[in-house]
Amino acid sequence: MTRYTCDKPPCLHVVVDYSGKKYAVFLEDSEGELIWVRGSEVLRAASLLEKYTKSGFREARGEEVDELAYSQLEALPLESNED
Repeated sequence: MTRYTCDKPPCLHVVVDYSGKKYAVFLEDSEGELIWVRGSEVLRAASLLEKYTKSGFREARGEEVDELAYSQLEALPLESNED
C-alpha cells in the first residue's frame, strides 16, 4: 500500500485503487484534514495553469496571494505557505 505524506501542506494526493481502476484526489491541509476534489476540477485548473504559464504569467507570492484571493474571490486564504 502506498504511504501518502504531506511534508509542506497544503498537498494534493491522488489515491488509486488499481484493482477497481478508480482514483480520487484529496487536498490535505496543515491540520491533516482531507478534502475531496473532483479530478475534473484539478485537470481544468492544470489546463489553465499551463495556458497562463505559457503566456508569461508567474505564480503570485506572499501578499500577492492574499490580494488575489480578496479581489477575485472576495475572501482571504486560510493560510499562506510560500516556499
